[in-house]
Amino acid sequence: MKLALLGFLLVVLVAAGVALWMSSQFAGKIEARRKLLAAAQTSLPPDQNRIPQIMRSFALRNGATLGGPATVRAHQSAEMRAGESQPFFFLDATQLFGTRDPGFVWEATATMAMVVPVRIVDAYAGGEGWLEVRIAGAIPLVSATGPESDKGEMMRFLAELAWNPEAILNAPALKWRQIDARTVEVSTETAGGTATVRHLFDDNGDIVGIEADDRPYLLNGKTIPMRWIGRFRDYAKVGRYRLPSFGEIAWVLPEGEFIYWRGTVTSIAAAE
Repeated sequence: MKLALLGFLLVVLVAAGVALWMSSQFAGKIEARRKLLAAAQTSLPPDQNRIPQIMRSFALRNGATLGGPATVRAHQSAEMRAGESQPFFFLDATQLFGTRDPGFVWEATATMAMVVPVRIVDAYAGGEGWLEVRIAGAIPLVSATGPESDKGEMMRFLAELAWNPEAILNAPALKWRQIDARTVEVSTETAGGTATVRHLFDDNGDIVGIEADDRPYLLNGKTIPMRWIGRFRDYAKVGRYRLPSFGEIAWVLPEGEFIYWRGTVTSIAAAE
């Protein structure tokens, strides 16, 4: 009996050690992406005349400066769900934005099904997209890389410019096209093709929505282009910036709209 108990304890200790090592490796990969992102922020700001006036005015009014911080860090209090029939679960997240070279690293911790701790990273750095979900930061649950992830993650970056106004003024890789008085399209190239998002403004010149026609979506084991939308509201002062304090993101599926993320930005500041 004693030998069996000792054997069991040894297995538990080894398993715990392996889990800690895997969690540490995962944390190291995330930190490496942050460093890669920060090191890439070397470009000079673009000609400001290339940026539509409504977008440039939005950035300046909301705290951005020409030649401002190369990276900014935000904290989010949010909730997310993996499927239409599944409940939302709470997320505590931090996000590092690049403002010169487009990119971000978003890391979140959560508890799924009330008992399962998960750690999530969603990122675009060094020209590559990366999504990974791990139980307790150790056991891989979901992982996505490759050209379609590159495009999809860059589209996320473009969609979140309302929370990253510094990039509007300072990222030369962004290509702009004003569609009408209240719609501005922004795009940039990735290994997975051109990433394009439209920003929708209200009468006050604030971004209140985003939309895209072809963000990659995994359906029945295949990735297909799908309509993707977002909404912003409740602009408020957050640190030195004026930002939408609430946002939500949804897929427009054949059966209807599926809101899968919603949350608030509780703090944002230069990360330098």
